[in-house]
Amino acid sequence: MSEAYAHDTALVTEGSTSYDRLVDGAIALSIVAFATTLLALVELVPLGTAGATLGNYFLTLFVAVSGGVGLTAGASWANVVSVTSQRVRGVAGGLLVATGGLTAVAYLTTVTLATLLGFVLIGQALIIGGAGISSRLDIIDTEPDASAGLLAGGAFAVIGAAIGGALGGTVIGFDSIAWLVFPIVVGVGLAVLTIVPREDLGSTIPVGLVVGTLGVVVATAAIGVGWQWNPETLDGGFTGGVVIPLFAAFGALISAWAAAKCRAGFGAPGREYGAFLIINLNALLMVVTMVSIVLFVLTRGATYATRGLTTSALTLLVLLVPLLALATEFARSRVGGGEWNRTVRLVTQIAPLATLGAVAAVITTVLITGNPIEYGFNYQILQNRNLIPRETAITITPNPEVGAVILAVVASVMWIALFRNYGSLRNVGAAFPRAESVRQLVPVAVAGMAALIGGVLLVGPTPAGVPLGSVVGVGVVAAGTLAAVGLAALPVAGVATTNGSIADRTQASAPLFTLGVFGGLAVLTAALLLQPVTGHTPGIAGVDLVAVGALFATLACGLAAGVSAYARRTTTETLQDRLLGEETILGLTGAAGFIALLGLHVLATGSGFTVLGVSVTTEGTLSWPMILQPYIPLGAEPGGIMPAVVGTVWLVIGATLFAVPLGIGAAVFLTEYAEQGRFTAVVEIATNALWSTPSIVFGLFGAAFIIPRLGGNESLLAGMLVLGFMLLPLVLITSRESIKAVPDEYRDASAALGVSQWETIKSVVLPAAMPGVITGGILGIGRIAGETAPLILVLGSTLNATESVNVLQGFQFVAEPPFIINDQLLAASASLPTQVWAVIAAGVSGSPQMGWASAAILLSVVLTFYAIGITARTYFRRKLNYE
Repeated sequence: MSEAYAHDTALVTEGSTSYDRLVDGAIALSIVAFATTLLALVELVPLGTAGATLGNYFLTLFVAVSGGVGLTAGASWANVVSVTSQRVRGVAGGLLVATGGLTAVAYLTTVTLATLLGFVLIGQALIIGGAGISSRLDIIDTEPDASAGLLAGGAFAVIGAAIGGALGGTVIGFDSIAWLVFPIVVGVGLAVLTIVPREDLGSTIPVGLVVGTLGVVVATAAIGVGWQWNPETLDGGFTGGVVIPLFAAFGALISAWAAAKCRAGFGAPGREYGAFLIINLNALLMVVTMVSIVLFVLTRGATYATRGLTTSALTLLVLLVPLLALATEFARSRVGGGEWNRTVRLVTQIAPLATLGAVAAVITTVLITGNPIEYGFNYQILQNRNLIPRETAITITPNPEVGAVILAVVASVMWIALFRNYGSLRNVGAAFPRAESVRQLVPVAVAGMAALIGGVLLVGPTPAGVPLGSVVGVGVVAAGTLAAVGLAALPVAGVATTNGSIADRTQASAPLFTLGVFGGLAVLTAALLLQPVTGHTPGIAGVDLVAVGALFATLACGLAAGVSAYARRTTTETLQDRLLGEETILGLTGAAGFIALLGLHVLATGSGFTVLGVSVTTEGTLSWPMILQPYIPLGAEPGGIMPAVVGTVWLVIGATLFAVPLGIGAAVFLTEYAEQGRFTAVVEIATNALWSTPSIVFGLFGAAFIIPRLGGNESLLAGMLVLGFMLLPLVLITSRESIKAVPDEYRDASAALGVSQWETIKSVVLPAAMPGVITGGILGIGRIAGETAPLILVLGSTLNATESVNVLQGFQFVAEPPFIINDQLLAASASLPTQVWAVIAAGVSGSPQMGWASAAILLSVVLTFYAIGITARTYFRRKLNYE
């Protein structure tokens, strides 16, 4: 709807305010009825619901509407958004009244949802009919046309024919040809009522008759919840559980259309407003359908999928660190425009940080008090074809432990994020001659340890009886660790030993910050790589020297960051403030890097590390049987589907690595190099045809062509290639269209600067086209991740696999072509789509709850890939806009 109509408030007279509110209420009631029928159609709210249960649903809806309307009203008051349309305000008020009234009716009566929907339709019919008659009698000032139009007449003729046909078949029966009289009479009658009268009557009376009829049929239970019709000419039938929601949804749609025309005063504005509302309700239909499918699968599988989920409070706190960092950055940024209310801006900025802080505080109380948080529930397992109930719980334990994998991943993510925010401290600070000498020795030390690693790998740890690994290597690891700790302590030592104010001393120590952080990380990384090669872990009095060194280096970098942050608060110079901020970021970067190295060290040695009661363990405290365990055939617990999860991830990774480079490369060639003629036209036709090919055909191709050339057995590599061939055409199509959409001015400007064609493509065209390329990848990955038919043919359908493929450890070097082999890629593997199919195919032998849980996890994996793709697309868009 155009802005002119959206903000027009003078379509009706001042004396018709009650009329406006009544029609806005009818629109709001249509929206509520439409949304409720969609939920009833997917059985999230059964049609037979009554009493307190129905009241609880409408109360939840009322609370949600109140929150949305209240938040929007507050934002409008604070000038965050501008809501000046009287129609929007009227519909918002109508939503509050409608949901509140339906909540009261549900609690005070025993009416079922189906009956209530019928009465809602009757009420809408009366309001719309009354509005049309009021306009025709000139009680309300409107500007209707002479007729509602032939298009509306034709639509109501079809509607009338359908209603008349159902009525004729019920009264006379479909065996007699006389039933055809009913659809003809009713269809022609509604068409005449729509076309002949003036628009105000032609747009309301037929709607009132149709909606009122549907409402009476539903309210009187002529078609009730248990109603069923099985025509002899059809194999299936129709039930009240489907027909009633369809009646209510259709009635809500045409009621909203008619009420919107009444509200805008008919004429061109009325038609536009009515079409606008219909489009929005259809958009709501698509959104609700998508969300309902996701929620339906997730709720069915959540119980079984989350059974036994246990983790420590410390693990959750570590996982919260990146979120807290994002919330802190958001709180530091400016939100909204200059006209925003100051209080609202502040609340908006700190709300995410305050929420995460509250969550972190609750989790911290578990560590302090030692009392776990548990949420108990029941699930069912299949034993001897009988469903046996089991008790389980989701638990947060007070154990002060964290897994090395989680610690290393989180710290690495933080290191990358901090390093990206770090600018530069080059040519900043005082000169330190000894520091410059040390700076030159760091690459030498790293190169020496790299050479020692290569020597031990080539000649072994004891060549000619020389203890190269156990003595020399361990000594070098110890010396490297101590050197890294010393380097990490340089920033604090520099600040402590120089003269001047704290801000001046910290700025002067900038060279020591860069040397300490980057040099310390480089040396400790080299020592960390050398340590497993030697086969020994250096220690003093049983204490792991590398782990202690990483911890002390972390503390040193954290102290340096704290000192620079404090110094920043004492300065009033803008330039110095920025430089001290860079030092703070650099210190935090070093701390995150050393923590990541600590986690990697624990993983490499296989032994945990404990300090002050806090432990970093190899196994961690996260226990999620459904995801992290394979199936246990004879165990007391059923285990999980980890092999299927691992197989799905590898299938998507392999297909992406195969298809994306080929697709982008082909798109670049066809768009930038190839002559646009018959060849490119043939390629485009072939690509479109390939994308339209059914997935089962790809599976047959894999079974008939790929598998015989890979040893004749079903394998993970065959699945990767088949899915890669399915992904390739979409990547090629979207990449080519995205590259073609890049303006020629970009290429001309680059050429004018003397840049070669390839450099232009690499530096100008591809970055500009990357958001579209990633969009194609997202769509393609979403398709292949859930494909079942081709995988059944090339991968097999394994139910409850007990082993996962280990692709990374499967690589082996050989002395003959192809020089690298991997037996794991040539072995069969489970996958989530085939796991779900196997549960279905197993019939009574398959566990329904495991099937739903597998489907929920598959859906979660696909949504995760979507999230990764959307994040990457957003990043490239922002980078493109920034540059």
